[in-house]
Amino acid sequence: MISRMNPSKVIGLVALAEKPGLGEALRIMRRELSRHGLGSCVIETPDALERAIGRCGMLVTFGGDGTMLTVSSLAAMHRVPLAGVNLGRLGFMTTCSVQELPLLAYALQEGSYLTDERSMLEVVRVGEDGVAAPPRKLALNEVSLIRAQSGKMVDLDAEIDGELLNRYHADGVLVSTPTGSTAYSLSAGGPLVWPMSRVVCVTPICPHSLTNRSVVLPDNMTIRLRPRERRGRFDSMVYSLDGRSAYPIEVGESLVIRKAPETLSLVHLRKQNFGALLRAKLRWQGAEIPSDDE
Repeated sequence: MISRMNPSKVIGLVALAEKPGLGEALRIMRRELSRHGLGSCVIETPDALERAIGRCGMLVTFGGDGTMLTVSSLAAMHRVPLAGVNLGRLGFMTTCSVQELPLLAYALQEGSYLTDERSMLEVVRVGEDGVAAPPRKLALNEVSLIRAQSGKMVDLDAEIDGELLNRYHADGVLVSTPTGSTAYSLSAGGPLVWPMSRVVCVTPICPHSLTNRSVVLPDNMTIRLRPRERRGRFDSMVYSLDGRSAYPIEVGESLVIRKAPETLSLVHLRKQNFGALLRAKLRWQGAEIPSDDE
């Protein structure tokens, strides 16, 4: 949908990691925003982002999809739209290249940019006593429950709305959103899913059984991942959200995963053609081969 930014807010320019061309990109963006009468602030650390988010009407990240993932939860919780300037390689979620920064600044001033609402996952760790351990966490791409030690397969149960789906012996299991279908889930053999689909995918990672395949579920279902012992032994496991952080989990505990009430507003300069994006980024037949800065 077409959106307009709150004029009383500033635009947060998020630069969390040094990348080639970052300084020049920030200089261009600040110049173009100033030309259009828009205020901005440069944010270089997660702590600074926490402090600044309340006065930002939009966040613009400089990097790639990873940078956008780092700030996605905070942006969703505060209902702040998120744009991304691609300084990386793939950039499935990014809004534009450095060359298009003048166009982005113009669109922000005119309110002519588009947004789409991406679903997120809410994750709660539940103790053996059945009590949830705060805080709840959000993931844009996926939640992964994986082995903590290399060379060790793990055992876990996946339950759907309280009923057992499968008992996995694998490297782990992913629960992914449509947005995350082009990320870790794709590498694990999961399906490609149109971003606005109302589904989640449960995908085993390197399962011991060849019949264990990715399962696509309606996004109104609740998924519980429960670590298990095997032959009286528990191999340590961790869970991760969007690959950004890892938390230990013990036998008897579980992860409860459901669609979050929050959504992330992703900013686009033009209507998205997901099929064309797949052809370009995955280099399918009929696609123009993108350069490294696209």
